[in-house]
Amino acid sequence: MKKGDRIIGGLALLSAAIIAIKLAGSMFGYDLIQMMVDVTRPADTGGWPTAAN
Repeated sequence: MKKGDRIIGGLALLSAAIIAIKLAGSMFGYDLIQMMVDVTRPADTGGWPTAAN
């Protein structure tokens, strides 16, 4: 297997995982990716601007 094939396969697997997470979140009414971003965002007032997202 060529190195390029492994990279393309890895990207395809990653995109499929992201789609699966988005679908699972929408079935339960949650935006899981947004929740993960919110967890990593600093909570203090000097943190990220709210318009950044």
